[in-house]
Amino acid sequence: MKKLKVITLILISVTALSASAIVAAQTRYVTDDFKVMLRTGPSVQNKIVDSLNSGTRLEVLREDAGNGHSQVQTSSGKIGYMLTRFLSDNRSARSRLKYLESQLKQLRSKPGELQTLLATSQDENQLLIVQNTQLTNQYTAASQELAQIKAVSADAVNLSQRSAKLETEVQQLLLQLDDIRIQNEVLKDQSAKRWFVLGVGAILVGLLLGWILSIAQRPRRQSWGA
Repeated sequence: MKKLKVITLILISVTALSASAIVAAQTRYVTDDFKVMLRTGPSVQNKIVDSLNSGTRLEVLREDAGNGHSQVQTSSGKIGYMLTRFLSDNRSARSRLKYLESQLKQLRSKPGELQTLLATSQDENQLLIVQNTQLTNQYTAASQELAQIKAVSADAVNLSQRSAKLETEVQQLLLQLDDIRIQNEVLKDQSAKRWFVLGVGAILVGLLLGWILSIAQRPRRQSWGA
């Protein structure tokens, strides 16, 4: 009887040790659900003002790298000190996970709305594609029209330059014609004067010849009379 009790106790002990060994071999994770103490000063000896859950939003007022503490203020207005290593620029993984889980839950609870949203997005995508094609065509047409306008403008500039050049040439020709006209008038005056002088000279020469002939004929008449 005693041997049976001893064997039973041994079996119970072995079973307990095996169970404890199995529990010890299980995989576990470090929890991110913890509390940080907010104190009146930058030391663990200071009085605790409040305990902050992980993911609590804080405003850092001052950071002391010497003692590893930072002065922070909660959304409720409490001001205190906590260890700087517990502060992070990002929200905690636990709070982000809760937010994502709530979003996923909303999407799963409204599959019809999700499908409608997807269909609407597809329709909007097709509409954007059509609008993009239209805008591309309008841009191409506007570019071609702009090129034509530039070509016409270039021709207009060339025509304007040629017109100005022709006007200058015409003005020079008019000036030359005025000079030729003035020279012709001067030549006409000189020719008229020359003919006048020649006419007067011919008259004088005729008168002189007549006078000489009359003188030459007078003595002959006297001799003939004698």
